Amino acid sequence: MGIQADAQPPKEAIGTHMARLMVEDLRTNYDVSAPHLVVQPEKPFTSFEQFSHLNATKELGTNMAKEVTRTVDALRKFSAATSLEEEFRDALAEHLDNIHREVQVAESRRRDLLDLLGEESLLKLDVTVSKSIVNSIKPNTPLQHLVAGFSLKWTLRTDRAQDCRSQGSKMAALRRGRMPHFATVTMEPRPSMLALLARGSGDVDCVYHLHLPALSTALDDYCSGTNRKARLNIRDTFRRLCDQRRIRDYDELRDYVATL
Repeated sequence: MGIQADAQPPKEAIGTHMARLMVEDLRTNYDVSAPHLVVQPEKPFTSFEQFSHLNATKELGTNMAKEVTRTVDALRKFSAATSLEEEFRDALAEHLDNIHREVQVAESRRRDLLDLLGEESLLKLDVTVSKSIVNSIKPNTPLQHLVAGFSLKWTLRTDRAQDCRSQGSKMAALRRGRMPHFATVTMEPRPSMLALLARGSGDVDCVYHLHLPALSTALDDYCSGTNRKARLNIRDTFRRLCDQRRIRDYDELRDYVATL
């Protein structure tokens, strides 16, 4: 990703900077190896066909009765200001009263439905990789299918690790269709924090480390020549997670996503 060891902190937020560099890196690689893939930063889930149905709740949140009520009131004023026959005016007033009642009933049902459905809060994905697929309903309007989504964390905290897991769990529960590849990309140097996220129930497919070989070498140096159980346990857990491919190097991300 072009980050030098003596690099100075960027002026922009580290998360934004990291996402921009990753997007540039993947686009450069996929221009030739996988030109069908579209790499974008910070896209909401509802931008993709597997999650587009979640927009329905947002649409229900709009009070659609207001426009109808305004139109009914305007017709009442028009009726009062116009020299209409009394029989016609009475019939119009009755129809408008019926429309008003039906609108109020529909509005009450909308609110009940919103209370029943609730509203899922989904964070934006830091980096998304998608491809166009055929829209069976509107063939001339292709759909964007999410093939991979990434949560970027320069370092990890306990609460931030839980955010990633929660995001992955919601993606699995709310999707319609195939689950996208979902992983975290980080530069976290502490094996214990990596294990907190990588050693899980599958909410996150894996953790990609920006320089796994360097971290592995540093950990071996830290644990060499010691008999301390705590240090050796850290090393063994880290090695086990790498062997299980729960922790992978960033280079693997490039190669794997290109096959999706």
